Amino acid sequence: MSPEIWQELQTFFITAFWGMLLVFYYDFFRILRSVIKHSVFMTAVEDILFGLGAGCLIFAVLYSYNQGEVRAFVLMGMGCGVLLYNWGISPFSCGMVLFLFQKVKSLLKKKTKNSTIKQMKDAKEGKDG
Repeated sequence: MSPEIWQELQTFFITAFWGMLLVFYYDFFRILRSVIKHSVFMTAVEDILFGLGAGCLIFAVLYSYNQGEVRAFVLMGMGCGVLLYNWGISPFSCGMVLFLFQKVKSLLKKKTKNSTIKQMKDAKEGKDG
């Protein structure tokens, strides 16, 4: 295999990896939106932040690995990485994080509720905590 083809193949896989990282970055916002309800304005701000971050990352990847040239194999690599992560790993990782968050939230609610009930009983009995 010629060195030029080998370098393009390496760049393809590197950009696929960075495409996966882009979706991982977007998953942060997805999870944040699921956990905390957002207004339309905050959603727009988050989308702008994601767009700026993604643009900077893509620029840095193009500059670092392909001397700033936009080539089809670079865009295809990034697209393949995005699709692979978004359809393969993302549903499981987001689901797992949301599941763990719900469990922690319910445990904290129970603990807070039990603590509040104990404090109310102690207050009725005249005990100091």
